[in-house]
Amino acid sequence: MRQAKVGLALGSGAAKGWAHIGVVNALVEMGIKIDVVAGCSVGALVGAACACQRLPVLEEWVRSFRAWDVLRLMDVSWRRGGLLRGDRVFSHVRTIIDHQVIETCPLRFGAVATNLSTGRELWFTRGDLHSAVRASCSIPGLLAPVSHNGYWLVDGAVVNPVPVSLTRAMGADIVIAVDLQHDAHLMSQELMSSPDGQYNPDLFAEADWRERLKVRLRRGPVHKKRRAPGAMEIMTTSIQVLENRIKLNRMAGDPPDILLQPRCPQISTLDFHRAEEAIAAGRQVVEDHFAELQPLVAIDE
Repeated sequence: MRQAKVGLALGSGAAKGWAHIGVVNALVEMGIKIDVVAGCSVGALVGAACACQRLPVLEEWVRSFRAWDVLRLMDVSWRRGGLLRGDRVFSHVRTIIDHQVIETCPLRFGAVATNLSTGRELWFTRGDLHSAVRASCSIPGLLAPVSHNGYWLVDGAVVNPVPVSLTRAMGADIVIAVDLQHDAHLMSQELMSSPDGQYNPDLFAEADWRERLKVRLRRGPVHKKRRAPGAMEIMTTSIQVLENRIKLNRMAGDPPDILLQPRCPQISTLDFHRAEEAIAAGRQVVEDHFAELQPLVAIDE
């Protein structure tokens, strides 16, 4: 008889969030039964699809994205608290995730958002599913905030980027956390330090720091003028730095039982058309932790 409940804590990460799809698919294929799903930001979106058993439909949609498709989904607005309104994206999400209320989801689900007025995190475990997901995804400055009970809500990553605490609070005995931002600084660091602004994949291969240092030293002196980072790079990188610090503090006090960190530093904030790469990274990290995850399969026995 099954004694323990397995929970997923799906972290923030913008376009890297499609890696969550690969993680969930790989876990299910292993035979690990998921009981609880908590998500932050894009993790809330993927988590809601998982909890409502609509992940295959979401995957089919995001795999179809091309760069122009992503641009068409961006409804720009300078007058609503964010660069994008988000109406086009979340209107389509409603057609994919057909459950309207969190309590009706086949799996227990929760999403975390941030209350701008109080600075505290807000846990959505009941009520309107789509409002919860949209609030959790509202990256400050990029997506418009969401009004809720007289307050304005933004991305849960401001306070709890990888919601291990929420996952445990909803009854999970064993928490598998998926952290997408552990290498987020690498891509931006390379762009901001590279003279031509081009990404060098050699620096982010599986080699350790000694090998990466050798690559840098082989370049020799560079005298080209460095490209100044753009406004979007500065905003998103600054947010990622803050999120990482908060995440490390939160997980130091409440560590997950298993931590999965997909490697996809080449995927930037708005690279939502690179779902194939992100999903593959999610699958790969489960394979890399197969021995650590294997005992969870036996929980059902």
